[in-house]
Amino acid sequence: MPVELIILGVFIGLAFTSESITGFGSIVIALALGSLLFPIPELLPILVPLSVVMSSALLLRFHADIDWQLLCKRILPTMLVGMLAGIALLQVISSEALKAAFAILVLWFALREWYKLQRGILTRPKPAWWQPVWTLLAGITHGLFASGGPLLVYSLNTLAISKANFRATLVCVWLGLNLTYTLIMAWQGILQPSLPLVGAYIPVLAFAFWFGHAIHKRVNERQFRQIVYALLVLSAFAMLISTL
Repeated sequence: MPVELIILGVFIGLAFTSESITGFGSIVIALALGSLLFPIPELLPILVPLSVVMSSALLLRFHADIDWQLLCKRILPTMLVGMLAGIALLQVISSEALKAAFAILVLWFALREWYKLQRGILTRPKPAWWQPVWTLLAGITHGLFASGGPLLVYSLNTLAISKANFRATLVCVWLGLNLTYTLIMAWQGILQPSLPLVGAYIPVLAFAFWFGHAIHKRVNERQFRQIVYALLVLSAFAMLISTL
């Protein structure tokens, strides 16, 4: 296997360990780091199906933790509409400039929330439009970059969700969206050539599943939130690097 693909496997292991810990971060981290080695269009047919595999494995184990009302009424329908809009926008906009702006937004949010957590500053209640608008924007960024996690975390920031419910619900979102994305790529004919590589990286996912869950069990709710914000910062920096 070429050394570039081995390095990509390391990036995939790091990225999907983050999903096993928190429920998000897999594609945004792997895509940003992997884009240092390969063009993004070549990475998506590898990373999106891998996300489907990882999400399926996590949900088989932790489906009892899903917040179905939050998922079905407040997240998935809005995210799906946004994702389809994002896929359509790929044909008419410059994604690199938009990705840089998106990364800066995520970085600002993560650093602000980390500061508030360290200082014990309570998050103020948000108006009723807050969560659906940011969820829609999360869907659009998922369609553009397969990276809707940061803005979805932002949209859910004011809700009282346990770490187990948070992880399982977000993983269910990614399964639904990325399965749809995978089917679209298969219909476009760009998925099939990547399937051997997808199969080769399955053992990396198995390690990430085990290692990430071991970390998840050992952290409390406050530490969990710190990990989430740290991953958001890492994701934002990785996305900025990928635009250079």
